[in-house]
Amino acid sequence: SGTVRVSRAQQGLVVNVQVQGLTTTQCGRCLVDFELPLKADFTDLYAFSPKMASESGSVLPETGQLDLAPSIREELLLSIPINPLCRPDCKGLCPVCGENRNTTHCDHTVDEIDPRLEHLKSLKDKQEEA
Repeated sequence: SGTVRVSRAQQGLVVNVQVQGLTTTQCGRCLVDFELPLKADFTDLYAFSPKMASESGSVLPETGQLDLAPSIREELLLSIPINPLCRPDCKGLCPVCGENRNTTHCDHTVDEIDPRLEHLKSLKDKQEEA
């Protein structure tokens, strides 16, 4: 849902769009599906002729009817975060058993060090002793 305000300018029609909606997406930490609210506010100029077009290149069609769906879709897609979270304090998945830490408590310890990085830990320990 949203609002569209169209006003006339010297070069063409100025379109101000404010839209909001919901989409189902997957949490980047716990992989649970959730509803993500989306919001987009943008302004575009539809020029009366190609000579007066702005950098967006939008020109008013000869029919005089504007199809805003592609622009709205693009703006809403751009508002989706790269790593969406179901909630800010999401605990994610247990790296040992794969259980969702938000709903299940597991007693696995994750203090094991990759043998390839063991030498780095010894360097850190030596630095702390000094």
